Amino acid sequence: MPKPFILTSHPGREKSKTWAAVSHYLRPQNTLPAAFLNNLVSAIRLFRLRFKYDIVVLGGGAQVDMFYLVLQRLWPFNIKPVVKIDCLWYRSHPLRHFFKKRLIKWVDKAVSRYVVWASREIIAYSDAFDLPLHKFVFIPYHTTVNLREIEIKEGSYIFSGGNFARDYQTLARAVDGLDIEVIIACTNSATLNGIRFPGNVKIVGVSHQEFMQFMAQSGINVVGLKKGLLHSGGQQTFLNAMAMGKPVIVTDPEGAEDYICNGIDGLLVPPGDPEKLRSAILKLQESPELLIALGEKAREKTMKWDTENHLSAIASLAKKVCLEG
Repeated sequence: MPKPFILTSHPGREKSKTWAAVSHYLRPQNTLPAAFLNNLVSAIRLFRLRFKYDIVVLGGGAQVDMFYLVLQRLWPFNIKPVVKIDCLWYRSHPLRHFFKKRLIKWVDKAVSRYVVWASREIIAYSDAFDLPLHKFVFIPYHTTVNLREIEIKEGSYIFSGGNFARDYQTLARAVDGLDIEVIIACTNSATLNGIRFPGNVKIVGVSHQEFMQFMAQSGINVVGLKKGLLHSGGQQTFLNAMAMGKPVIVTDPEGAEDYICNGIDGLLVPPGDPEKLRSAILKLQESPELLIALGEKAREKTMKWDTENHLSAIASLAKKVCLEG
């Protein structure tokens, strides 16, 4: 078994033999009363332990990662290469973005590579934060569902879920008047505020296991994302649905085209367009053959996007960065 050369704040979401063999995971601090303090202590522990490893892979949460990078900039001795994954960056108020941009650009000198889950984010993030293009690497995200623990059935309802960056307003308008049940799993009131949902839409607050079960027994999975997002989201949701053999509709063509070939293994429609989303739903409703074909192709395609392949790719990138010196 190879000696661990990676120190990481990233747990390796399901389990990966490759990741376990080459990395040491430093568990987060959870004994202090405030999350802020726990994250700061976690970053300090990570920073102090870096000497024993060749490279640090950050993916333990935005605050922990930022604390670590600030420490590295303030104490620029015994520098270790850093790969930053989980770059979930959003646009914010202009004044807030001004300060956020300067902070990210300042700590950028401590980062060797950024890993993104959508190739379009390379240019988007580089432009938004004035960061070097060559530091960005696209590595496909992965499925997280354990198909042996889920009862998959061919249902008749549309399922849509998620708390952040979701556009349920467009979905509500798209399904208004349609003879099809829609179940939305969302517990974030801010995401739902001000939306008038038609009678065929049901809002539920569920556990993760229940979320997966609703998805597994749906007929169609819709991932409706807001228009104009900097970060391309929803990968975990639509990849899990695809792994279950569910036809998916995603309203982020540029962000999802790394994973979905429109009309072959899913449908991509423009964000914020209820008429086109409605047409996509009706297209699947009126063509059971297409619905089945999309689901089967989706299931086949996601076999290559499991946790092992994903984390192996990150480990390979870390090794490459180490060799570059």
